[in-house]
Amino acid sequence: MTKISRRDRLKIYADLLAVLNDEASNDRTVLIRVQVRMNVPFDRLKKYISELKKLGLIEGDISLRLTEKGKQYLREYEKVLDFIKRMGLTYR
Repeated sequence: MTKISRRDRLKIYADLLAVLNDEASNDRTVLIRVQVRMNVPFDRLKKYISELKKLGLIEGDISLRLTEKGKQYLREYEKVLDFIKRMGLTYR
């Protein structure tokens, strides 16, 4: 049996923000579709969404969308991953 590596909170936040960014073209965000793409239980997804709202990274109730701060998080996260890769290190 293959062991599945766990994602840390930074990776989960980045994954969720990326999925919400992809879903932004739709009229409204369907949480079940987000849940399937994220591969997390629904109750945990709702918890992550609540945390991201408190941090000011997403907004909205019916249609979730990234704030400018959320978009900046994604850009900076990608820069960090690129730096890690250039240093020859690995990050889950």
